[in-house]
Amino acid sequence: MNAIDSRPLRRTSLVLPVVGIVLILTFVFDFVIRLFSLQWNKPEIQINFWNELIDRGVIPLIGLALVYAGFWLNGILSHQSETEDSPAPSPANNPQFWTFVFASLLGLVFLLLLPLHFSSSGEVVNAAITRTDQQEAQMKFGIQQEQQQIQQVIATPGQLDEILKTRKLPPEQLALFEELKKDPKALDKRAAQKLEEMKKQKQQVLNQVNQEVGQIRWRYEIRSLLLSLGFISIGWTGLRDAR
Repeated sequence: MNAIDSRPLRRTSLVLPVVGIVLILTFVFDFVIRLFSLQWNKPEIQINFWNELIDRGVIPLIGLALVYAGFWLNGILSHQSETEDSPAPSPANNPQFWTFVFASLLGLVFLLLLPLHFSSSGEVVNAAITRTDQQEAQMKFGIQQEQQQIQQVIATPGQLDEILKTRKLPPEQLALFEELKKDPKALDKRAAQKLEEMKKQKQQVLNQVNQEVGQIRWRYEIRSLLLSLGFISIGWTGLRDAR
């Protein structure tokens, strides 16, 4: 191959690493800025951050692939012009070596994201359980308050008949008092029915949260594992070739 033919390849060997480095730096800067601006006490924000990080993980992977391709092409072109006695640069002075060390570290980062993502998604489930427990406690308190008020009315002689006679209450309450007139245990039955409905709603919410979290775990943790394998493959392959 003559010098004229090799010029486009030499330019390509320079452009590929530059484009790759730009992609990598864009990812790193965005990651660092967001890392120090998050409210880490909220599990929903944590899981969204990990999800976004995994979604964008393909950007540095492509960048490192471009850098690797540029180094590989430059190595072929340089090999043609080097003599057999040319000394090989030490790893500490070789930018290729540190690039592939960085790729291996990124692989480790995305591998560590697996337990972090699993932990954050578990906190989302725990937060949902706490929230539903608080709502259940508030509803139980409201039912108890309502029972106490109605029992006070029933305990007063003649007040129930007066309420049914004047009919100044909302239709729902009038229907309840009419039912109590016929069945004194209707209040307890109504409270038990509300508690049963509340438990069903709570279970539905928890089932939905567990289903959504399970889908998120499968989707993002598998992708994080694949990204980790991709980075480690580039890093180890590059380190082997750079020796």
